[in-house]
Amino acid sequence: MIGSIVENGFLPYEPLIVRQDGKHFIVIEGNRRLAAVQSILAAPPEKYPEEVKASLKVIPVLVFPDGAQHEDSDDILRYLGVKHLFGFRDWPPYSKAMFLDKRIVTKKDLVQVLKELNIKKQEAARYLIPYRLRRVAKQIFRKVNAEDFWSLAESFGRKNIRAYIELDVDRRTMRIKGFNLGKLRHLTNFLYGKKRRVTDTRQLSNLSRVLGSTDAARELEKGAPLDEALIYVEPKRESIAHLVRQIEKSFDKIRKLSPGKEDLTRIVTMIEEFSRKLKK
Repeated sequence: MIGSIVENGFLPYEPLIVRQDGKHFIVIEGNRRLAAVQSILAAPPEKYPEEVKASLKVIPVLVFPDGAQHEDSDDILRYLGVKHLFGFRDWPPYSKAMFLDKRIVTKKDLVQVLKELNIKKQEAARYLIPYRLRRVAKQIFRKVNAEDFWSLAESFGRKNIRAYIELDVDRRTMRIKGFNLGKLRHLTNFLYGKKRRVTDTRQLSNLSRVLGSTDAARELEKGAPLDEALIYVEPKRESIAHLVRQIEKSFDKIRKLSPGKEDLTRIVTMIEEFSRKLKK
């Protein structure tokens, strides 16, 4: 922080955000930058150039007046929301969710916030619903870091995943009305457990397909990898036909490579062993 300010100065479009409290001013946002400026100004003369210190004796500040008595006053929250939620300086997803949760309690709150921030209800729901579920089921999520929040939020964009945990939400206020505790425990294991099935959000589509099938979901719950559980999504006959076609394509590729005698022996032995297992 100090190095950046010495190099670039105090950026005018990033003022400190403060509220007036009588004769004093309380910093709402920018404490670290203020501490860095104070450290530079208090340093020995030889440590930083005099022109750097001179440029920091007056810095830009946005002041909310005495009427904004608290950090959660409407004016302050409205400003922070416009700036950080979907504005020019994005907050991390978990911070966005915390902000929305603080602002939205009633149906009226929801309508007002959507209007203030010029966002759609669906966009707010992406953050609010998973955040509020984490709070309601905090025992399940106690070992899940805030940095991993987006995996859960992204998973809720899939209808099958929401249906799997039987998630029930009051759409007027986005309050959590109910969910299946056992299924939610499974979902957190799939996303965050020691043997997690999803290591990339791009795999969420396959997870959704699996959880949309009772048979496939049961295999995943018993410990099957995601790829293995996928074969149970389709009816058994179709899955077998699909896998047989894959085997045929693999054999055709091997034939085109013209394997030598040693490789051929190994392949034939493998096929014979597989045949014995199938007959059993």
